[in-house]
Amino acid sequence: MQHNPFEVRNATARGTETENINIIVDQVTDSLVNNHYKLISQVETGAITRAVLEAEILKLIDKLEKNLIPRETIINNVFDNIFGYGPLEPLLNDGNISDIYINNPNTVYTVVKGVKKRVSVDFGNNQRLLAFCRKVAAICGGRINENESEVIVTDRKRNLRIVISIEPINVGCPSLSIRKPTTGFLLSELIQLEMIDEAMYKHLKDSITAKDTIIIAGKGGSGKTTLLGALINEVPNIERGLLIQETNEITVTHPDIISQLVKISDVSGNKNYTLFDLTRFGLLMSLDRMFIGELKDREAFDFFNAVFTGHLGSMATVHANSAQETVDRLILLMKRADTNLTGEYLKELLVSSLNQIIFMRNYRIQEIVRIMGYDEKSKKVLYKRLFPSEEKGGLSKVDIS
Repeated sequence: MQHNPFEVRNATARGTETENINIIVDQVTDSLVNNHYKLISQVETGAITRAVLEAEILKLIDKLEKNLIPRETIINNVFDNIFGYGPLEPLLNDGNISDIYINNPNTVYTVVKGVKKRVSVDFGNNQRLLAFCRKVAAICGGRINENESEVIVTDRKRNLRIVISIEPINVGCPSLSIRKPTTGFLLSELIQLEMIDEAMYKHLKDSITAKDTIIIAGKGGSGKTTLLGALINEVPNIERGLLIQETNEITVTHPDIISQLVKISDVSGNKNYTLFDLTRFGLLMSLDRMFIGELKDREAFDFFNAVFTGHLGSMATVHANSAQETVDRLILLMKRADTNLTGEYLKELLVSSLNQIIFMRNYRIQEIVRIMGYDEKSKKVLYKRLFPSEEKGGLSKVDIS
């Protein structure tokens, strides 16, 4: 005998009215996430009205047998369940938290200023965490299942970048990694946050005025984007710029800086705008400076080509393990461009375009180096360490052969 999946049997035996509501809300939510995930995303972004999703909820409610709970109560609870983040809400509202890691139903970590801490959040069991993962993917316009068991989605309302993984890729249970913005600080405020000191503050302000091209390097969660946002705020208002990001982590207050987001769609036929595309389009916008949230691929060539052709004072971030290794990383990314330029020329282009590398760790600047030139004989980049300063004031070499 086949049972109605929305039938609530032995409601009295299951507990209180609140528990019964939760059971129904979970059932309706699961059905919507599995069958109408695009509709959920459209309501979240405002593309369609709430009434369209309410109509689908009413259809599911009508399938319930012996339901004594008012329709409006179920509808309101379903909306709260779908469009909220449940036990993560307090963490998302904490401006000091940059990352949230969910490794299993009761193992959750946060990151504050580069320091990881376990917090007391419990999703109960794997099934409830899986339902939560599917719901989060849906409100961000994505979908996750056995065939697509890992997705990267963006919650543009909250400016969150989210990586979700489930079985069969994951072993045992689902996991989520959430990156949330911690930007919006002035450069002077970073002194109080102990990201920089007074000497660095003066140096960075002078570097912006001098139109130095700067790359901020470090691992994920090291504070790169926070520093980039603060430096952008120091750009004189008379200059025009373009900021390109994958997630809207940096809020632009400058009156003449355009902010753009990468757009990648899973829907066949929809136009995609990659970081590479937007970087190239930016070359046609009469800009003074260009800012890229993170260099990841061949757009690195166009970024440095833009600097080389007059866009001085541009800035970007990149993942690297040290200030010196940043040079290797940037050359590698530039080589991915569809160009017949030699590696030797790319090295010279980089040295001619880049002035400083700032390396960060745990929300602090660890090192600032200035690119001084290129030794053609040894095929090495010459640099000088500014913070902490070189005791003998000599030049070091970076081997990028």
